[in-house]
Amino acid sequence: MALIGLKMLYTGIKNLDGTTAVAEAGLSETGVFPIDTDKSHGNLGTKTANITNLSGTPVKISGNNETVDTSNPPSSPSIAIDSNLINYAAKQKMLGRVSNGKGGYSDSDTPVECGLIIESQAPISLKSVFYCFGRGNFNEASQNVGTNTDTAETREDDNLTFTALDYKKFNNKPFRIYFEDDPKFDKQAMFDEVFPGQTFITTSTGSQTTPSGDQTTDTGKTA
Repeated sequence: MALIGLKMLYTGIKNLDGTTAVAEAGLSETGVFPIDTDKSHGNLGTKTANITNLSGTPVKISGNNETVDTSNPPSSPSIAIDSNLINYAAKQKMLGRVSNGKGGYSDSDTPVECGLIIESQAPISLKSVFYCFGRGNFNEASQNVGTNTDTAETREDDNLTFTALDYKKFNNKPFRIYFEDDPKFDKQAMFDEVFPGQTFITTSTGSQTTPSGDQTTDTGKTA
């Protein structure tokens, strides 16, 4: 569908019972971690979130020398994320890596499940469009470390892949799309669905709590 820009990515770690982990067990006190552009949060925003496999590839069914039907395989979304910088501690948790208590992190034996919301905009109204994934796994396949030169700085982004899984609250489908243009849109209900138990969005008017604990509205003013 037609979209303009990438406004924000929101993620949060899921407990085994499907609720959202908060405080030390999660990514923030509210359970939801926005990958924002606030340097004090350790983030520099995201360039792209490339979503693929939103639909399966239909398979033609033949009979009596004719195409008589089609089989519609389920979707299997995958999101390639290119962020300028994600807070290093949050990123390690998202990847399921465990701290040794001395500044080091290594993979755990079991993958960590996270929720993910990708926020963009509709071209005419500029109202938000949200691609929501209730559960899935982040992974980081590679890291390219390059030298600086006498005339250029070599920068490497945080490149992650999110593999979406079927989600009970989405009728056992892997994703759901929300439109702020819809007159029945409820932002808190959407966040509650993707991140059960979250307190990041606390009212249907869309006020949110920042990682520092301050409550703001969509206009950015302190509430």
